[in-house]
Amino acid sequence: MSMLMNIPRIFTPALLRLMMELGHGEKLLICDANYSYRSVGCRKQDLVHITGCAISQLLEEVLRFFPLDQSVESAAMVMESAKEGDTFAVYQKVLQAAPAATALGTVSRFGFYHRARSAVGVVVTSDTVKGGNILLKKGVVRGKL
Repeated sequence: MSMLMNIPRIFTPALLRLMMELGHGEKLLICDANYSYRSVGCRKQDLVHITGCAISQLLEEVLRFFPLDQSVESAAMVMESAKEGDTFAVYQKVLQAAPAATALGTVSRFGFYHRARSAVGVVVTSDTVKGGNILLKKGVVRGKL
């Protein structure tokens, strides 16, 4: 539970730290409960567990704070299998409503695994939705100090 105002209740201190420490161009993997996240090769301190919410809900909250890279065609990537259900459409809607909207890209299952290895941080959820894994590329924060 957050002891700060306006922070989503599903956020943990570890998730906030992870999102804040990622630099421009680095990737954050949000994965479902079935994803073999250990083979991504992340360090333990770059791994966060969030349970009790859907990835789409977490994604919506994360994107309120996490800028997406605007220098690429798609700063969000899912496996092609996400198109087999509602996941792709749900994620696409969330991404279009984000402050830094981006198109949702797709890649083959093994292509996704390959790209996910470059993720600096991994958020493991308890969600089991088909095609739920999503890879986000961080952009820059603009504004005055």
